Amino acid sequence: MEDEMLKVNILTITVAGLLMLLTGLCLLVFRDAVSKDIRFFLPIPPLGVAAYVFVFNMFRYYDGNLPGNVWDTIGELVLSAVVSGVVFCGFIVANVVITNILKEMF
Repeated sequence: MEDEMLKVNILTITVAGLLMLLTGLCLLVFRDAVSKDIRFFLPIPPLGVAAYVFVFNMFRYYDGNLPGNVWDTIGELVLSAVVSGVVFCGFIVANVVITNILKEMF
């Protein structure tokens, strides 16, 4: 089983890197269209790493396999995306509020 998880770990790192490469190439190709919203693209690499960690942990939790069936897998992915989105939004709001307060203090 340890050998199987090593294989999953290497594959998830490779796929995350490939997806970030493809995202970067798409951004490069469509740079004129996305240049006005470039501030939204800084989170892409950390989100790619977070996705890799999630996928690896999901495979490890289910002993190197996907959950029982396709719907269980989809449910796992949707639940993780919703929880992650809520936490991300909370971090953004807290960061904006605290930064603004500190900016006014100093």
